[in-house]
Amino acid sequence: MTEALKQDFTEFVYDLKQIVGEQNVLTSETDLLFYSTDVFKEGLLASLVLIPQTTEQLSKSIELSTKENFYVIPRGGGLSYTDSYLPKNHNSIIIDMQKLNNIIEINQEDMFVVVEAGCTWEKLYVALKEKNLRTPYFGALSGLYSTVGGAMSQNSIFFGSGNYGSAADQCLGLEVVLADGSIMRTGSWSTKFNPSPFFRSYGPDLTGIFLSDTGALGFKTKIVIKLINYPKVTNFLSFSYDDYRNIASSMSSISRAGLAAECFGFDPYLQGQRLKREGIIKDIKSLASVAKSGESVLSGIKDAAKVAISGRSIFKDVPYSMHVVIDSESKQSSQEIMNKVRKLASLNNGKEIEPNLPKIMRAKPFVPPNSMLGPNGERWVPIHAIVPHSRAKDLMQIVHDFFDKYIEVLEKHNIEWGYLLATISNQGFLMEPVFFWKDSRYLFHERYLGEDYLKKLNKFDENIAAREAVNEIREKLSFLFMEFGAVHFQIGKSYKYKEGKDKVTWELLKSLKEILDPKGLINPGSLGL
Repeated sequence: MTEALKQDFTEFVYDLKQIVGEQNVLTSETDLLFYSTDVFKEGLLASLVLIPQTTEQLSKSIELSTKENFYVIPRGGGLSYTDSYLPKNHNSIIIDMQKLNNIIEINQEDMFVVVEAGCTWEKLYVALKEKNLRTPYFGALSGLYSTVGGAMSQNSIFFGSGNYGSAADQCLGLEVVLADGSIMRTGSWSTKFNPSPFFRSYGPDLTGIFLSDTGALGFKTKIVIKLINYPKVTNFLSFSYDDYRNIASSMSSISRAGLAAECFGFDPYLQGQRLKREGIIKDIKSLASVAKSGESVLSGIKDAAKVAISGRSIFKDVPYSMHVVIDSESKQSSQEIMNKVRKLASLNNGKEIEPNLPKIMRAKPFVPPNSMLGPNGERWVPIHAIVPHSRAKDLMQIVHDFFDKYIEVLEKHNIEWGYLLATISNQGFLMEPVFFWKDSRYLFHERYLGEDYLKKLNKFDENIAAREAVNEIREKLSFLFMEFGAVHFQIGKSYKYKEGKDKVTWELLKSLKEILDPKGLINPGSLGL
């Protein structure tokens, strides 16, 4: 960099500090390395990191940055593993959205909530529960860190997804900062006269344009989400299966019937990994929460006793496990749904077991993101595919066949794999293969997990060969999923979105990008744009 350029950059950084405050402009190499890394990869080093605290600060920062031809990249909770916020170009600025974290309005009369993009799912869940309210989908497993804005940009599932679908399905409206710093709103929130963000479908669905865009089209600053009353009764069921085809059939049947708030399953390997991770001490500590989550003190104590007595031993002879959470408005309704689930499970040779795991997961839904490393300190990264129920068993078959084909590579590099299954509303079936291998961790892992937790784990030497093998296998799986017709959340810069799109649709999306971001400075490479 020439002296003139250095001087220009110094002045530019000074101007940014005047907007967001000196402490909210990070330039140290350590900070830049942390922010330029995700769960799986390290990207090019960002030029600096901005941490705005208001929409106005963000708007002015983006206007200044794009005027000076800097790339600007949004970052939420930071738990991506698909290069979503990793810089692909020099002169990139990562914008940390976590300080925009206020809950703006809880409207119990009109049944919506307005939050800033950096609000975590845990913060929102706790605030709403105090008012006996909930969002229909209420967060991913990573909700302690993952943000509402991140979920709307990447899309995600888990809690509540069996009944209500993905995060994006819950959105009523958005406030978005565009590439030139201008601020727009969508849906009924965008009217000039007495606007209220209660209705999404007012004219063309402009809200949908910015959902699942992986931060390619604009910076979401405020999100409006539907509300429901907090369910009065929650019950749990778990089943064992000998064959993956049977668990897939059961899950699809339950999903089509709309019976489960969550319906998820594990293959034998991933189930074993989770049970290693969920130590017995942690299980016991969760019992107090399990007790509190019961319908009464007595029923809660009974729940706790069952978990304590059966513990993890119930999974000893369980090849595949399916777990079902049922939310309802009465004991009678809950019992009726449970009976229907039991019938569908039995039709596919499911054997009922104690539902310890879903009870513990619902008792404390948002826990530290320890799963970003394996239970012994191994590196970890997933990949997933979503298909209609009619293709679920075929998807599982091609994945099993694929890994059989790569058995020598897996054994050579000591790469282990398993998978999670989950349903999405009435239509979707998700399979998420997960990789574990011995390799060094990043500064990223050190900061998120902390010294106290990490000192309990093994620390491995750098293993570039295994890391590259995992990357190659994920790439080939991504193409396989594309050719199978699968779709994805968290597209980022990893999944083959562009390669799988028909020409007319892709050209329309490119045109939208050119209108909203004519210089291509917002998160370049995301979605393949």
